[in-house]
Amino acid sequence: MVNKQILVVEDESVVALDICKTLIALHYDVTAMASTGEEAIDQAASKRPDLVLMDIKLAGTMSGIEAAEEIQRRFNIPVIYLTAHSDSRTLQQAQITEPYGYCLKPFDEAELRVAIEMALYKHKKITERKRADAALMQTLHSRALRDSLTGLYNRRYMEVSLSQQLHRARRHGTPLGLIMLDVDHFKRFNDQFGHAAGDRILRKLGSVLATQFRGEDVVCRYGGDEFLIILSDASLDSVQQAAERLRAAIRHINIEHDRRVLGPPTLSLGVVVFPNHGSTAEVLLRNADAALYRAKACGRDQAVVGENEKCRAPGPPLDLEPGQPDDQRKPGQKERITRSCETRARTGLRRLG
Repeated sequence: MVNKQILVVEDESVVALDICKTLIALHYDVTAMASTGEEAIDQAASKRPDLVLMDIKLAGTMSGIEAAEEIQRRFNIPVIYLTAHSDSRTLQQAQITEPYGYCLKPFDEAELRVAIEMALYKHKKITERKRADAALMQTLHSRALRDSLTGLYNRRYMEVSLSQQLHRARRHGTPLGLIMLDVDHFKRFNDQFGHAAGDRILRKLGSVLATQFRGEDVVCRYGGDEFLIILSDASLDSVQQAAERLRAAIRHINIEHDRRVLGPPTLSLGVVVFPNHGSTAEVLLRNADAALYRAKACGRDQAVVGENEKCRAPGPPLDLEPGQPDDQRKPGQKERITRSCETRARTGLRRLG
């Protein structure tokens, strides 16, 4: 068992040597001695002892109380005061620094041992509680920013991150990409296999998304079966390539639920970049959403690029029903859909599955 390291701070050399002898007899190691407050801080910084025995009254410009406060604040090292002064004024001043104990001079070995062991135990418990509190706060912070089902960032985090990244992109004159996507025929999965199966699909999609993008990219669950990826300093070509890689990767996964294979899902994706498709978060999100609708209308399982905001022309909504296959469309409907896919992104489309 390694002996505890103790720093002794005492301005009377004879008393300091006597304290050191007592500590060694009690099987503690004296890591260093100091006679002033400034020296005590330097020794604490370099030696990082387990505990400091500090004389309250020290020669020099810094008192033991001031040195103890600095040591505990900067290095989180417990301090026990050594003092021959038991007057209430001195003890009240010392109490402000929240010491781990007092030893009144002269003291015997038993008193010193009890004071040291109690201080070390108290410091250990306080440190453990602080770590547990910090871990709890980190967990709560993470839960506030993460989606509980997929573990990805949530919409709240996305909104803050998008605002920050847009500000950075404007300042540096760099592009910023967005991919908005959802699962094709997700409602059909839920209706046929149940919501637990739908949750399994979303969790699997979340795990794939987490591995498909760079560390600096922000992957979020936007809501329901919609997801959004923010790609910093990414050109339109690179965002399109990322969207196509993701679409291809999803087509090669199989998801099992209750011993049934749900089959590989497919994705529809809308792709936009700043500043081509908008200069604000609201416009970029609206155009990404319109491009996603357009991918649905054009047959799903594809990535569609949004229209340049300056060239955008309005048009009537399509009358494609959710989940309606190509061969059941009304006469002329397929031609109008194809023409729409070739000419403009719709802003009034109904959400398709």
